[in-house]
Amino acid sequence: MKKRIAVIVFVILCIFAIVQVSPLVWLVSVSFKTNGEIFGKSPLALPEGIHIQNYISAWTDGNVAGYFFNSVIITASSVVLVLILSSMIAYAITRMKSRINHIVLPIIMAGMTIPVHAILIPLFLALQKMHLLGTYFAVILPYTTIGMPLGVFVFSNFMRSMPRELESAAFIDGCGVIRTFFSIILPTLRPAIATIAIFQFMSSWNEFIMAVTFLNNKNLYTLPVGLAAFKGTFMTDWGPLCAAMVISAIPLLIFYFIFSEQVEKSFSAGAVLK
Repeated sequence: MKKRIAVIVFVILCIFAIVQVSPLVWLVSVSFKTNGEIFGKSPLALPEGIHIQNYISAWTDGNVAGYFFNSVIITASSVVLVLILSSMIAYAITRMKSRINHIVLPIIMAGMTIPVHAILIPLFLALQKMHLLGTYFAVILPYTTIGMPLGVFVFSNFMRSMPRELESAAFIDGCGVIRTFFSIILPTLRPAIATIAIFQFMSSWNEFIMAVTFLNNKNLYTLPVGLAAFKGTFMTDWGPLCAAMVISAIPLLIFYFIFSEQVEKSFSAGAVLK
């Protein structure tokens, strides 16, 4: 009976995996096709050859190189800021005694309940008054602020499970608070760091609404906004568009594969947190 159940579960998981992966496989296949193959043959037909001109055209003529560079700067900045700020806030909340600690965390967590569309206009007006519209900071600051509640939540849960004897030993050896935080606490938070980094990376890399609203300069467009500009008024060149979409997906896949092991450890550790 157990073997039958295991076989059924395995088959279901295989079907689920095929359903999830098939769109990406189809996208890669179309990215190597010419327009004649795309419109003249079955959508499921394999390309007759490796047509890399689509990638060259997307990277150069479609300015994907510029969009890619902007996305890297904005995403990397938001990820680093979220990791540093949220880990410091979580350390202060969980390891330092204060009368307002029990109030601060719920207030920060309330930020997770506010939809992005509800704060779009106030953010636009605030950034306009600070003369930040049309700059990288116009999206880096909101991305960081939106990502911090989840970061504080995850880091605080991990820090509560850590024995305080680690810090006590560091203080006895003459370490200050800052050195203890960076030398003792952060190295033990690698699973949590990987988890927050992946979520923040995916959120910032794929974000569209704020980028298209606040980056009113074509030279600063991120990949999602740049991909939307690929579609022409009367005609769309689907080959380079699919190639650009494949290029935009590659960093996400690489980033996940690099940190996937740490994320699994994070979920395992989260299951036994007290």
